[in-house]
Amino acid sequence: MENISEIIDSYSDKYFAIKQQARKYILNGSNVDDKERLNILHRPWVAPLNWGLMIYKGTSKQVLCEFQYDIQINIPAFYKEFLENFNGCFLYDISFYGIIKSLTRSYLQCHSLETANTRWINGYNVDKSYFHFGGAEYNDEENVGYFYDGNKIISIRKNGEIVGEWNDFSVFLNDEISKSEKKMLKDIPQSINLQILD
Repeated sequence: MENISEIIDSYSDKYFAIKQQARKYILNGSNVDDKERLNILHRPWVAPLNWGLMIYKGTSKQVLCEFQYDIQINIPAFYKEFLENFNGCFLYDISFYGIIKSLTRSYLQCHSLETANTRWINGYNVDKSYFHFGGAEYNDEENVGYFYDGNKIISIRKNGEIVGEWNDFSVFLNDEISKSEKKMLKDIPQSINLQILD
């Protein structure tokens, strides 16, 4: 099994925001599990098997092609490349969806890109041609959805209100992950001393 640091270093610098978070919190009960998921920042105060970052191993071009053919969803180029590096991930209160081969409750999988684009999208007041690839906590009552409208990335509330827009995926990642990290740090019990690397 690869060393955790080597796995993090292997990620493309296009995803610097994710690499930075993984490196920063690597000393806090991190591991690679038997499903090849990278788990960083163990948070037992949230739940016994909770990590701040849960990053799934990338998928193959062949799986991507088969997925698009099978369910007739056009994945934008920027997200295809993301899936080749990370087949979904949880980053604090953010979820980026991935391709799952079968639904199971025996272990935690990433959220399903197929389900997001065939069912969950219906819970948002958006054009159903948008590509739905993730979501995050908006407040204690509601999550926003992340969508691509063919020109830009948008963060949208269920009522259709746009709360963020980006033309660049790397900038989007940096903005949203930084915001989510700040929320995560506020929720840590005072008795917990995190080891944080600069």
